[in-house]
Amino acid sequence: MKNILVPTDFSNNAYAALFYVSKLFAEETTQITILHSFEDEVSKLTSRVDIGRSDVVIEKLFKHADEDGKNLLRKLELDVNNKAHTYDVISTPAPLIRTINKLVTTEGVDLAVMGSKGRTGAEEVLMGSTTAKVIQSLQGCPLLVVPRQVDFVMPGHIAFATDYNEFYQLSKLKPIIRLVRHFDSQIHLLHVGLESEMTATQKENLEHFKNDLSEYDTEFHFVPKKENVSKTIHQFVDDKGMDLLALAYHKHAFIKALFREPVVSRVGKHTHIPTLVIPITQ
Repeated sequence: MKNILVPTDFSNNAYAALFYVSKLFAEETTQITILHSFEDEVSKLTSRVDIGRSDVVIEKLFKHADEDGKNLLRKLELDVNNKAHTYDVISTPAPLIRTINKLVTTEGVDLAVMGSKGRTGAEEVLMGSTTAKVIQSLQGCPLLVVPRQVDFVMPGHIAFATDYNEFYQLSKLKPIIRLVRHFDSQIHLLHVGLESEMTATQKENLEHFKNDLSEYDTEFHFVPKKENVSKTIHQFVDDKGMDLLALAYHKHAFIKALFREPVVSRVGKHTHIPTLVIPITQ
C-alpha cells in the first residue's frame, strides 16, 4: 500500500493535485491523507479577539474545515470513485510544514502532493509561497507539484534535469523508478549545455548515469541555453511532449550549482505538467 499525503487549502489548485494523484495510482491500493492547516486563520482571528475567546475561534475553524473536508470527499467520490483508495482528512491549527514533516516520519509517507498555487495565487505567481517553502523544508519524502491546468495522462515520458556536476543513482530513486516500471516510461536526461563543453567531472558522471540506467529505455539530451536555464528546460519539456519533469533537490548545491537561478520558485511557468522534486541527502 502506498501512503500519500496531500496538503490542501480546499482551493481548485489543491483539488487538481488530489485528483491527479488519485488517477496516477488508480490501480494501486493507496492510503491518501488530506491535510489542512488553518494556522494562518488562527493567527489572524485570535489577534482580534480576547485570549479567552481563542478556543471558541479554533473550534469554529475546526467545524468549517470538517464541512469543507466532507464536501471535498463527496466531490472526489463522484469524480474518481476508486474503491482501492482510502481517504482521510486531517485538520490542524499547527504549522503546515512542521505537521507534514511529522507525518512523513510517524506515518511513513511515500509521497507528498501539492498544487502549484494556493487559493489566493495570482496568475503571475509561478508557484505558491507555501509550496516553495515545503520544497525547501521537506525531509525524507519526495514532493509532486501539480499545476491546476494539468490534464491527466500516463507519464510515458519522464524528463530528469541534471548538470552532471553530481551523480545520483537514479536506479535507486524509487519515486522515479516506480513510475518508470509501472507505466513503462522512457527516461529523458536533460542537460542545458553542449556535451562538447562538459568538464572531465561532468563527462565522468554522464558515463555513470549511462551505466546506471542501462536496463531502462533512456535518451540523453544536450540543449543550448535560451535566456535562462529554467526557461530552456520548460521549453524542452513542451517541445518534446514530456509528461513529467523530475528534479533532484540538494539543499547545498541544487539551486546555485544546477540552475544558477531560483528555479524551484519557477517550476510550472512554461509547462502544464507535474514536477517531481526528490530531496537528495548525500
